[in-house]
Amino acid sequence: MATCPKGHESTTADYCDQCGAPMPGTSTPAPPAAVAPPAVAPAAPPADPVAGTPCPVCNTPRTGRFCEEDGYDFLLAPPVTATSPSTSPTGAAVPAAGRETAAGPPSPATPAALVVVVGTDRGYFDAVLGMGGEDADALTFPRFAAERRFPLVGQQLLIGRSSRSRGIHPDIDLSGPPEDPGVSHTHALLVLQPDGWAVVDLGSSNGTYLNDPHSAPVPAETPVPIAAGDRVFVGAWTCLSIRPA
Repeated sequence: MATCPKGHESTTADYCDQCGAPMPGTSTPAPPAAVAPPAVAPAAPPADPVAGTPCPVCNTPRTGRFCEEDGYDFLLAPPVTATSPSTSPTGAAVPAAGRETAAGPPSPATPAALVVVVGTDRGYFDAVLGMGGEDADALTFPRFAAERRFPLVGQQLLIGRSSRSRGIHPDIDLSGPPEDPGVSHTHALLVLQPDGWAVVDLGSSNGTYLNDPHSAPVPAETPVPIAAGDRVFVGAWTCLSIRPA
């Protein structure tokens, strides 16, 4: 029999069968090494659902409400189809590869061709003067303004005044002559919807009025249906009449 370090006689050669001490010549196993927990990568921040969204007309990444290249309105998100004209809402040419078909059924054909006839309206001008305002006294009704016609085609038409420095080129440009100072550069949109055309005020400074200039302006950024016979008033004296082509 072997003797353990504490003087006990043991019949086992590895550990003392009386006190459990390791017998001479027996190595004590090292404790198991600690296992570090697996590293967890930090969660990626959620993607911005707005910034960077490609424009469906030209694929330019979104940086605000309107596309910097063609003026597409991300807020209203009008449909863009492969049969759309090959020009953007600002008049810039768009290659066929840059146009995408929006999800969902295509918009139905317009029942009848319509045109926008731009002219002046004395009754609306008098209503604007009656509203007052700091610039009302400086307004003068134009003695002559040539009538202009714009066909209602495509998916949307921007109404406003052009600005080369800001890259704004409306489809219905009311820069004049005579130039209506009450029209914002991006004043309103005419938008094709499944059941016909609608006018949308884009938060203009002086509002957009439908048929009755003495009524409240149409709500901003809200499509309001229009049809042949309707009149849209903008600025200080401008009237856009919707008529059959």
